[in-house]
Amino acid sequence: MFMSQRAAIPFTPLMAMTLVVTSGCSSKPDLVLVRPASKPYHATYIGARDKAPGTVYDQAGRAMRLVYSQSPAGARKPSSAYQAVTTRSGSPRMSTADLLEGVRVKRDYISTRLRSRTGKSMKPRYITIHSTQNFSKGADAYRHALALKRGKLGKLCWHYTADENVTIQHLPTNEQGQHADFDGPGNRYSIGIEMCEHPGNSRSATLERTAKLTAWLMHQHKIPLSRVVPHYHWPRHGMSPAHKNCPHFLLDNGRPGRKWRGFQAKVKKYHDAITLPRSNEWASR
Repeated sequence: MFMSQRAAIPFTPLMAMTLVVTSGCSSKPDLVLVRPASKPYHATYIGARDKAPGTVYDQAGRAMRLVYSQSPAGARKPSSAYQAVTTRSGSPRMSTADLLEGVRVKRDYISTRLRSRTGKSMKPRYITIHSTQNFSKGADAYRHALALKRGKLGKLCWHYTADENVTIQHLPTNEQGQHADFDGPGNRYSIGIEMCEHPGNSRSATLERTAKLTAWLMHQHKIPLSRVVPHYHWPRHGMSPAHKNCPHFLLDNGRPGRKWRGFQAKVKKYHDAITLPRSNEWASR
């Protein structure tokens, strides 16, 4: 059968074990999703293998990722490598490449000739989350990248700026930035991420993009969730108050609380999706 990428698929407990989706111009199936007929269906994601996977949607509107497979039509049980899986925590299983694709990172490094580039090497131990507090119209990630490249922000620099559409990388993650606490450990050991909050920008979409980026960086640099911190975490000696209310929309009365824990939960969800083992319910052994 042929199916568009927005097709609704009404799954029922009586359906057969295997759903086969063809690519359109070939009669041979190239996408296979396997579900135990006795188990209730829920959406799952799995990473691309030999070519980009398609995306279809179930009856509830949840996206599911179909993996490329060489399994022939009518196969009674494809190998477990091609089965839909979730993690043991219930998070959809993803590849690191799939997660990073959702972040949409565009590399646009600041010139090494600018004074904002420290040139000091760093082995990241923390990830520091900021908000730009720039409410000017159009102050998106591209505008902040341009300001940094033109040296308009003095010595300030950080590693990433995220908005609802894209993430711009300004520095390599093995180089110190100047975004947290002057010459303190926040600058010396942490990757800085700024979230845009200009008019018209979706805060929820920006938070999701930032959570995905944070989870990917945790995985890449072996950083635990306990070391994902708000700018508030780093005291700025000589300043009053020493602890900045940043990112202000993730703090409660200027301090980490319920909102910050909610952001940490988003990050954990994406980190679990790329790190936890498969669930026995979905992956055969």
